[in-house]
Parts: sequence; C-alpha cells; structure tokens
Amino acid sequence: MDDETLHVRYLTVIAAVLCALIIGYNAFYVPEVSLSDIIVKTDTSSSFDETYIPRTASEASLSAPSAVSSKPEKTAGGTSAPSGKININTATAQQMSDGLDGIGDVIAKRIVDYREKNGAFKSVEEIKNVSGIGDKIFANLKDHITVS
Repeated sequence: MDDETLHVRYLTVIAAVLCALIIGYNAFYVPEVSLSDIIVKTDTSSSFDETYIPRTASEASLSAPSAVSSKPEKTAGGTSAPSGKININTATAQQMSDGLDGIGDVIAKRIVDYREKNGAFKSVEEIKNVSGIGDKIFANLKDHITVS
C-alpha cells in the first residue's frame, strides 16, 4: 500500500471512533429532559399569567382549533368583549393577529394602517378594502369582528 491510501484509512478509522464516542456519550451520559420539566414565562406587564407549557403530540387534542375558538377574546382595553368579538376600530395589530384565525401580523398591520389612513370602519364589510382580505377570509372573520 502506498502512503496516501494508508493515511486515508487512518483518518477513516479515527473518524469512525470519534463518531462512536459522540453517539455513545449522547446515548448514555446526557440526562433526559421531559417536556413537563420545561416552563417558559413571558415578559408581560398584564395581570394575567401567560405561562407556556409544551405538550407532546399524545397529550395534545386533535380538536385543538375548537378549544381555541371557545376562549374569550380580548378587546383593546384588555377585557373580554361581551359578544366575544374583536372591535377592529380599537384593537391593536397584536390583538387582531392573536385573536382572529387567518389574520397574521402583516395583515393585522395593514388593518391598523388602513384605519389610521381612512378613519374608523363604518361596517365590518369595509375590512374587505384592506389589501389581502378577500371574500374567503372575510367569510371566516365576519362572525368574529365588530365595529362601534
């Protein structure tokens, strides 16, 4: 064998030994952490607690969207609206993106910009004038928004 082939074999053996050591270390010496041990607290100045506790897929329900829609939504003042609807004339972009399905940060910002430029919405149908909100999104939103 020539020297180059011998060096390649040595390097291959060394790489295999190092990989085996890393795998063995991760398999036997790293402590296992369960998801129930992890708790993340958010930095908020509000009076309600927003603790995030992750769940495994087996703990999560497959009907999560219905559970989310049953929670009371917050209005601009931080209190629950009597009808559970979000007032698009007073809600912040964050409140709209958090409380309305199909509305993300970008479209929520567009709604606020439209409101600042054109004044308060006179009807819920006027939200269709905002770029990115068509008939399909409006059909999902109309029962969850209000103007006053």
